[in-house]
Amino acid sequence: MTLRKSLLATAVLAATMGLTGCGGSSSDNNTPEPTPTPEPTNAAPTITLGTVSVDEDKLGEVVAGVTFADDTDALDELTYTVSDGRFEIVNGQLKLKAENTLNFEQETDHKVTLTVSATDKADAKTEQEVVITITDVPATAGVNTYEFGHNGVSSVSYSGQVSRQASILEAKKLLGTLKTGDDGTNDVAELRKILADVRGFLFPTDESRQDTALTFLSDMTTNQTTLGQISSLKKVAGEGGKIAGRDTTYMDKKWEENGSLVGWSEFGTHPSTPEGLVLYYLDLIDAQITKFENGELHTATHNGVTVELNSLYITPEGLDLVQLIQKHLNGAVALSQGADDYLDELTIGDDAADNTVIADGKTYTELEHKFDEGYGYFGAATHYLEFSDADISSSAAQDTDSSGAINLLTEYNFGNSTNASKRDKGSAGNTNPTDFSGAAQIAFIKGRALINKNLGKDVSEWTEEEQGNLKTYRDHALLNWEKSIAATVIHYINYTIAKEDGNLTQIKNADFDAAKFEKLAKYWGEMKGFALNFQFNPHSPVTAGEFAEIHTLMGDAPVLEADKVDAYIADLEKARAIIAKAYEFDAENVEKW
Repeated sequence: MTLRKSLLATAVLAATMGLTGCGGSSSDNNTPEPTPTPEPTNAAPTITLGTVSVDEDKLGEVVAGVTFADDTDALDELTYTVSDGRFEIVNGQLKLKAENTLNFEQETDHKVTLTVSATDKADAKTEQEVVITITDVPATAGVNTYEFGHNGVSSVSYSGQVSRQASILEAKKLLGTLKTGDDGTNDVAELRKILADVRGFLFPTDESRQDTALTFLSDMTTNQTTLGQISSLKKVAGEGGKIAGRDTTYMDKKWEENGSLVGWSEFGTHPSTPEGLVLYYLDLIDAQITKFENGELHTATHNGVTVELNSLYITPEGLDLVQLIQKHLNGAVALSQGADDYLDELTIGDDAADNTVIADGKTYTELEHKFDEGYGYFGAATHYLEFSDADISSSAAQDTDSSGAINLLTEYNFGNSTNASKRDKGSAGNTNPTDFSGAAQIAFIKGRALINKNLGKDVSEWTEEEQGNLKTYRDHALLNWEKSIAATVIHYINYTIAKEDGNLTQIKNADFDAAKFEKLAKYWGEMKGFALNFQFNPHSPVTAGEFAEIHTLMGDAPVLEADKVDAYIADLEKARAIIAKAYEFDAENVEKW
């Protein structure tokens, strides 16, 4: 039998000690004690920095130049932390999370500073500050700009979507001029003409608005100044319009049916449909013009305070009909068409549009066009990623080619794309800042690039991996689009509750004037209008039951009676919590949006 050396030494030592105990020679007492074998020491993990960098405009990109090592544990056995919630460490690689990207134009000095740590199984820990340099990726078609083509000719076309986005903005601009007094007009005929123009843009019955100058563009130089210069007249609502219920193709729900719309209870003489709600709102404005025509003062009285209102789109109950109409249309037209039509059956699965041939007289396949139209309803300019959230938040127009004029088809950010940047901007500096804008845009670009790559093959002929990737890109784009809407609802819940220039508590305490009352109405209208949107996305993470509860809590008007305000604020906080949970929003962002 063979003994290991350590066991043999122990046996010899034991025998020697045993002899001494039995009276062995005195010289044995001078035998030196053996030197104990030192216990192995555990070294903490190491973090080595080289040239630390990451490319912009890439979701989930790995950060170069950061190396983790440990003398005993495998890298996947270490525990890691990162101070910036956009990043994670997976198997010893520092990387952006799958839903995050970085923007060279956005970060101060084009760098991000964070702290990482690695802890081994013996709880030895190393911490290291890391400065990441963001590498600028030049604007490249199909990589970080929404530009695609065949044989040198663009295959991107969504002018009809831009036309409808412009119509909605023009309606908002016109409605905002329905004021009396020094800032408006006391001419009833002019007020009625403005309202008629709004109906003409939203519910056109002829071509009369085709060549009407768009007033929302009055403070900028643009290549197009009328709807006709953008596209042929594209109807928003009414016969042939694209509001949910008018365009019934590929819809997940029968929006044309009375009772289809959830979240609002009063429709006047109109059916409870998406279009019926717009008509009801317009009727409310019409009624207020009639009261003004009859010499009635436009006032709001709450908790013993009466204020005179000059804005005819603000009701005494606290509804801002400009905000309610525009935000509802952003959902009932843009999100509905984008999510429930063009980006649903038309691009996914066996029923996807044809991608084998260029359509007759066009430069694109039907599949390319349908995907482009879905993108057009999101509203982002082609070079959306080339500008910071602050840039887009301050101005929807960005002169990409420095021509001095804005091309509305490629250089203007419409609708929800601007809200995505605003909410991202609002989370900057938080532990887990959002990137709805970058995530949605990159997903749109990747999806369109995949379609472009497979020109000549229908989706059913693609590889299983490619078909799965297209669905993933579609879902990712829609989720971040809707998340930006949900975050905006939370933003306006916070404003309705506590914004200093007009909030519920001020109304409760009778501490308000006309300006504060109108601000509260605006914030509430934006909150409610945006919150109506979720129902138009069949892929929404908000369940039907949650959606109904959110709107029961919000009601059809702000609750302004002094003895009920506190309970109503608690209801809005409950609605906020439901939304935050459904979209898995970070608590700090929810608080600070």
